[in-house]
Amino acid sequence: MATVNLSPAPTDLVGIRAGDRNLITFTVKSGGVAVDLTGKTVEAQARLTPNDNAVLAAVVTITDAVNGKGTLRWPGDAVRTLLAGAATWAGVWDMQMTTTGQDPVTITAGTFGAVMDVTRP
Repeated sequence: MATVNLSPAPTDLVGIRAGDRNLITFTVKSGGVAVDLTGKTVEAQARLTPNDNAVLAAVVTITDAVNGKGTLRWPGDAVRTLLAGAATWAGVWDMQMTTTGQDPVTITAGTFGAVMDVTRP
C-alpha cells in the first residue's frame, strides 16, 4: 500500500523574543523550484493549540514574488502581550499560502516557543 504524505514541511520555532524584531527570511519552493507568489497571500499565525481563539499573527511581506521570497516577522510588542508577564510560552504555528478562490495550502507548521526579553523599558 502506498502512503501519500500531505503534511506541511516541519519547522519548529524557538526563541521568539518579546520586544525583538523576530524576522525570518524565506523562499517557498516545490520540488526544489521557487513558487511564484504573484497574486497569492501568505499568512502565519501562532496559537496555544490549533483550536485556541487567542492568536499571534505574523507580519508577512512578499519581497520577490516571482522567486518565491518573503519575510515573516513576529512583532515584539505582540509577543510581549502574548506572554502576559510569563517568562515563556509554548504553542503551535503554521504558514499558509492562498490563491484567490482556492483552498489554502499549509506550507510549513510546527511548535512555537516565545520568551520574555531581558533588556526592555
